[in-house]
Amino acid sequence: MEPSSEPVPNPAGSALAAFFLVLLSLTALLVVLSFPVGLYTVFFTHLSNSTASTLGQPFLWLGPVAVLLPFQVTYGAAFTVVIAVYLAMFVLTIFQGESLPSAVLSGLRNGYREFLSNRALLTLVAIGFLVFTAGLLDEVVSAVGAPIGNPFSGGNDLLTFVELALAPLREEFGFRVLLIGLAAVLVTLSRPGTSVLKTLWRPSVAYEGVDNNTVVLVAIWVAGALSAGTFGACHVACGGGGWDIGKLPEAVYGGVALSYLYIRYGFHVAVLAHWGIDYLPSVFAFYGEGAYGIPWGSTPGYLLQQIVAVDLFEVFGIACLLGVAYIGAVKLLDRRREPPLIPA
Repeated sequence: MEPSSEPVPNPAGSALAAFFLVLLSLTALLVVLSFPVGLYTVFFTHLSNSTASTLGQPFLWLGPVAVLLPFQVTYGAAFTVVIAVYLAMFVLTIFQGESLPSAVLSGLRNGYREFLSNRALLTLVAIGFLVFTAGLLDEVVSAVGAPIGNPFSGGNDLLTFVELALAPLREEFGFRVLLIGLAAVLVTLSRPGTSVLKTLWRPSVAYEGVDNNTVVLVAIWVAGALSAGTFGACHVACGGGGWDIGKLPEAVYGGVALSYLYIRYGFHVAVLAHWGIDYLPSVFAFYGEGAYGIPWGSTPGYLLQQIVAVDLFEVFGIACLLGVAYIGAVKLLDRRREPPLIPA
């Protein structure tokens, strides 16, 4: 009789998966709340001398070059548009990969790794992992005495909040799509049946399931490395960056992680992970300033702000780090267990 291929029940693993699901659900709730809270903060509270009807001139990043657009738009309109885009991207992830209920049930039965079969849950884990690890790296840099600075302190708080909301979409287009996506398109132009839009959306389609794809694969990942370096350097050196040199390691690290997410999972996942770093930890702080008069940079801030900080920078963040490390270790062990190839 052949041994059963069914997974062996693991009560301890199921208990850990259930605990992780609670943390995942809390973070998902914070994500859902962040949309109406952000809109309320922009349109119905007072952050500075500006209001939602204040006009500003938007710009785009074209790689390391910031280009002003030839029109003006109100802060409120710009914020509403990008919030709608992020919401649409989150809805899209819910329907990608395994269905959400199936991924949850499979995760509870078979372990943490199964949660990531749904793209929405994977995106939440990416947010937790990146927020925690980037924050930890900043702490290390500060501990060794490298200045980080804060270009947002002492300015127009409403504009700062709107800029934090705009940054993920603007920067992922300028540093990922233009520097990695276009490189992927250029190295696959001669291939019949190549879809430019699909390649720009998720560059890994350029080498998945394709024979003799080494050149394409290497070109895309080299472009990813260049994108990460440029992204990090622009936080310090480019016009409007405003950060001190101590920000460089964290920005380059973030560029590497976001490049991986863009290449492997798509533009929307990279944008949402970036959104989780810039917007999600900040929206409740700006709400606290607008609604209660507590400066957004205050530490520890009010209760909801503290809950967000503990969840993202400690509990959920650590759980995501351990989970990703566990998956990496399992993959490494599986590769080592593979039998060596025997020549015919």
